[in-house]
Amino acid sequence: MRTILIVNDNSTEAKHAAEFAFTIAQKVQANIMLLNTSAVNTKVVKKIPVGAILRADADYHDELPVSDIHYYLKSLNEDGISFKPEIDEFDISAMNETEVIELVNRNNIWMMVKGMPDVIHATGAKKSLNMHAVLNRVLCPLLLIPPTWQLKDIERLVYIADLRYCRIEVVRYLAQLAKPWHAALSIAHMSANGLPDMAEKYALTVFSEEVCQNVNYDQLLFNNIKEKDLSKVVDVMINTMHNDILVMVNHRFHFEEIIGRYITDTLPLNITVPLLIFPY
Repeated sequence: MRTILIVNDNSTEAKHAAEFAFTIAQKVQANIMLLNTSAVNTKVVKKIPVGAILRADADYHDELPVSDIHYYLKSLNEDGISFKPEIDEFDISAMNETEVIELVNRNNIWMMVKGMPDVIHATGAKKSLNMHAVLNRVLCPLLLIPPTWQLKDIERLVYIADLRYCRIEVVRYLAQLAKPWHAALSIAHMSANGLPDMAEKYALTVFSEEVCQNVNYDQLLFNNIKEKDLSKVVDVMINTMHNDILVMVNHRFHFEEIIGRYITDTLPLNITVPLLIFPY
């Protein structure tokens, strides 16, 4: 069973991201693991039935603190939906990054999700989990959700890569994510620095033989990007082509030019849609 991990810092951005993560979990049939990076806004659950799973390290007494987001997600598990994700919860406020990384890898997490603020909140700066450090040492991708992005169905995803080094396992993963929505999945080729552009005919041949024949998905598309101004490229992908998710690989090709050297506590201002980053 797949598991989607949600980083919960008790912020409105975390709740916003959790709602989208819940939708993904329903679509791909995954369970949810909430990681609380600080003390939760405590509510009390009484008479927890034997076998209930809220925190793996808990002694199951009559009372147990549960986050507001946990309650909110449970309220979304309405009757009539085809799949109801199970929701687990961990307090990682006392954990260091190495312990968090071990938790992620031990539980075979399929995706990590984090809501991103517009600005860094001074009150929460000391409690922020270094997601770049975590991403460097796990096997699953990280989905970053901008606070102003309106929740919606996924219709289009775009994976930015040099086609000559396009990772088939990434495309297969994206096809699994896109399939429940029957969303279009585009490979946007941008030549890596120092490499020549690909002729259109040759690029289409490589796309057909190396990508399409190795990925079982009927909504695969290809774009050969010639524009060198990355700010223009990102603007067109988001505002003209209306992609719902941008996809990149950590530290590969144009990642640092678009995102910066590291993933920080905020996204670049021009990234106004969710950004899915795969580990290098």
